[in-house]
Amino acid sequence: MTNLRKKTVLVWDSGIFVEMARRLAEDFGKVYYFAPWASGYPTSRGLLIGAGDDTFERIEDPWPLITDDKIDLYVFPDCYEGHIQHYLASIGKRVWGCRRGMELELDRPKAKEMMAKAGVPIGDYKEIIGLDALRKYLKTNDDAWIKINSTRGDMETFHAPTYEKIEPRLDDLEHNLGAKKKIMKFIVEKGIPDAIEGGYDGFCIDGQFPKVGITGIEVKDKGYVGRTMRYADIPAPVRLVNDALVPHFKGYKYRGFWSSEVRISPEGVGYPIDLTARAGSPPSELYQNMISNLDEVIWYGAEGILIEPEYTDVWGAEVLLHSDWADKNWAHIEFPKELRRNIKLRNYTVIEGEHYIVPQLCGMPEVGAVVATGKTAKEAIDRAKDIAEQVEGYYLEAPIEAMDEAIADLKKILGASASKPASKEQTAANAALKAGTISQRQYEKMAVKNGWN
Repeated sequence: MTNLRKKTVLVWDSGIFVEMARRLAEDFGKVYYFAPWASGYPTSRGLLIGAGDDTFERIEDPWPLITDDKIDLYVFPDCYEGHIQHYLASIGKRVWGCRRGMELELDRPKAKEMMAKAGVPIGDYKEIIGLDALRKYLKTNDDAWIKINSTRGDMETFHAPTYEKIEPRLDDLEHNLGAKKKIMKFIVEKGIPDAIEGGYDGFCIDGQFPKVGITGIEVKDKGYVGRTMRYADIPAPVRLVNDALVPHFKGYKYRGFWSSEVRISPEGVGYPIDLTARAGSPPSELYQNMISNLDEVIWYGAEGILIEPEYTDVWGAEVLLHSDWADKNWAHIEFPKELRRNIKLRNYTVIEGEHYIVPQLCGMPEVGAVVATGKTAKEAIDRAKDIAEQVEGYYLEAPIEAMDEAIADLKKILGASASKPASKEQTAANAALKAGTISQRQYEKMAVKNGWN
């Protein structure tokens, strides 16, 4: 195996995944971090993201390192630099990322067409241009989800149960968009009644998925609960989406993080609603801690070699940290030092040993997350709740109740899988444990590796 302690990594990010640089610094010799900051009138604010953390080095310009061939591995946890990734790979660089597979996330209609051609059920949706046309549609169509393609800073996905209930949101959007309201393109999806949202979370290497992955439930903008399990036991509607995209993953030479969100109806039909061609947030903050050999997964994966992840626990829980104040103002975040690895911050800087969130002015209240793992869902959730209560900041909130909602849905969606008889391997391990030929610790390691209940 390659000695990764002698390798240099460049993490090219947007600010959301700055913690990835900190995590990779645990295993690689040198980690640089870059987040674009230049504009016609740049400010020092953008340059401070990632600055001050003594585990990696924040840089202003990656190109001298690129042209002087100082980087052994390029890691792109976000999806907006797909063409740069493609270029670096084309000149022989080792790149972890979605490459041109970014279009799976950033061009929703195109991705839906790809999946439909492969036999994936696609829910009703409509492309609408202009806010006036959107208003007209919503006045006669209840239970709709409003999305846009790639400019997340313009608006996040929101639900319109009825026009009357969402009219103030549309008024605010009209004000914020200004003249662009006339040409803004919206994707409107009809709701899927009584469905439960599942998905796949992990990574993909040229269309290959690891034998054991993570599946979980996200409570939108609040939290996530997931568990490791054999890929073959992940709900079939979720696997169908991945399988349908395999030819495209191969074509992109997609070698990076991948997440999907699939609404599964009471009849067991899965409708993909969102694809994430990057590190999902959540739960990438969680599998930074959950995958012990993340360095090897990324290093060899960037070369096209799939390395099976080694999980530290079966279950994981993540609760997001919110502060409406932090979007437009500097926010100080305080927590016990011994909990640092369980706290994943976005857009942070360290000044005189204190952690601050750099304001982003984009209307997003999420400033980070708390993560925890466990051998049971309860253990992971209780631990996450305990840690969240020890994080302090101005107007800082942690919606810990969301994890109870998530675990209830996850149990429903995994009901069929959970009721399956134990595999031959698990049966043999149970017998060996009972006979005393393997220890409880050995059994638990096998359970994590194979995703047993």
